[in-house]
Amino acid sequence: MTARTERHPAAPIAGKGQEGMTEPLDAVRELSAAFAARDLGAALACFAGGDIGYAGSEKAETASGRDAVTALLGELFQRPEAYAWTATASTVHRYGAQAYVFAEAEGEVRTDAGETEAFPYRVSGIVELSGGRWLWRHCQGGEPT
Repeated sequence: MTARTERHPAAPIAGKGQEGMTEPLDAVRELSAAFAARDLGAALACFAGGDIGYAGSEKAETASGRDAVTALLGELFQRPEAYAWTATASTVHRYGAQAYVFAEAEGEVRTDAGETEAFPYRVSGIVELSGGRWLWRHCQGGEPT
């Protein structure tokens, strides 16, 4: 299978791509929206069926398997703050119905008290096309220092 590599200096991640299909970078936008809303169901809907994984910025933020990812994200969404990110540059290595996504992003944390703080962020992982949507098989987000 031949790989297709796409590089996006300013990631245009919203909307439909060729033939009405979503693009791999839509997975970045959709997971960010679920995190911003602290919507566990929406976040889990961003992941593929079967075995999945998630790794966040903090040492204890790793989970393998749907039950573990559900528990971890449930704990994250109970915090008195919500997180979101917007891709500013990205690379996509596409292999048919699978792709590796890497996005440099601007992160934002919004507290329940209404304060906001920006921070650099990166999100990467493996996505796969299922039912016309790109879903995470494994997602890793981190704050570069």
